Amino acid sequence: MINFAFCYECNELLDFVKNEILNCFRQREVEIAVMCCHSAYELQRCIDRSCPDVLFYDMEREDSLMRNTVLSAKRKNRKLISIITSGNDYLPPAEDALLEPMYILPDKSRKYLWTYAALAYETVIDDSDSFTYYVRPEYYHIPVSEIRYFASEGRRTHIVSASRRDTFYQKLDLVETRIRQKDCQFLRIHKSYLVNAGCISGYSRNYVMLTTGERLRISRYEYYKSLNAHLQDLRNPRIEHFQHYSG
Repeated sequence: MINFAFCYECNELLDFVKNEILNCFRQREVEIAVMCCHSAYELQRCIDRSCPDVLFYDMEREDSLMRNTVLSAKRKNRKLISIITSGNDYLPPAEDALLEPMYILPDKSRKYLWTYAALAYETVIDDSDSFTYYVRPEYYHIPVSEIRYFASEGRRTHIVSASRRDTFYQKLDLVETRIRQKDCQFLRIHKSYLVNAGCISGYSRNYVMLTTGERLRISRYEYYKSLNAHLQDLRNPRIEHFQHYSG
């Protein structure tokens, strides 16, 4: 079972966040464990008893006590995911890099609480070789090596693999953040496409050719430059670089 912890000074806010997250997973028929606290001191006691997997809390730049407490939790549980809320002027200090993956919640609305709770849960139950996503009524786990590409459409992302095609609710930017943490290489070629480098057979300035024969368009020169640099580094003779667009 995945352990969630919520640390907010105000009881009303604490109850709201906790209840929204519980409702999110209740709808997905997923049971989670919950710990609640009001301060860094209480959070430390929670960590001593049972270290959370996902932690929601407020953070100010100068809040060294909370930061040190969360770092203590991170040392106990390397997979800990921090989800913080902060002022619009919050600039994470250098030491916050030790807390990655860490997500900054835009606000405490139901929309963002549900989105980031689901994102955290899926990230925790992932491993380095698989990707997890939810399609009602269940979660699916797929080896990243089998994924050909992701394609976005608004708030939805389509996942295309050797064995299935599904659509789940998560923005492609968040999918890209998750996939970067895995033992694989996916390349952004378009604001709507994230492609598995292992499934590329050739490319030009304008498109990527997959091993299946499917073509995906490259939308900007910056994407092409990044793609070209990565594929050149791979030094894979199987991947052909087409100098001119055809078809």
